[in-house]
Amino acid sequence: MHTTYTDLTAISQEIWAAVLGIELRPATPGQVHAEEVRVVTGTVQITGDWSGATTVQVSEELACRLAATMFMMAIEDVTDEEVTDTVGELANMTGGNVKSTLEGSCQLSLPAVTSGRDFRVTVPGSGVKERLAFDADGELVVVTLFERQSAG
Repeated sequence: MHTTYTDLTAISQEIWAAVLGIELRPATPGQVHAEEVRVVTGTVQITGDWSGATTVQVSEELACRLAATMFMMAIEDVTDEEVTDTVGELANMTGGNVKSTLEGSCQLSLPAVTSGRDFRVTVPGSGVKERLAFDADGELVVVTLFERQSAG
């Protein structure tokens, strides 16, 4: 696995700048959303010669703003489906770019999106390889790369 902290940072920043016109700036490492904040998480699995997953986590408020930007609509017109599509697509683009840094053959799953308060995302059999915290116009964005642990 050759995806590094620097790669994941560049991948995330490039996606957000190109798709949303938002600059992601590094935030305090280890920062997570407060328990009372409703969070939307997009997850994409990567399987094959390397196995793991990527997640993108944002507050529901930020997810609505992102959906309004992505779909070029007023924020008050954004639906839950558009929020899900937006966060899922951000996770999908992140996973696809991570996949492109991997050697061998790998496949990407369809994105899964979860929302709620005070929950933790785990990928069974995997550990956190990188977890990055970014500031997006004053809002927290957390991008995590999970790597499958070898049996043994």
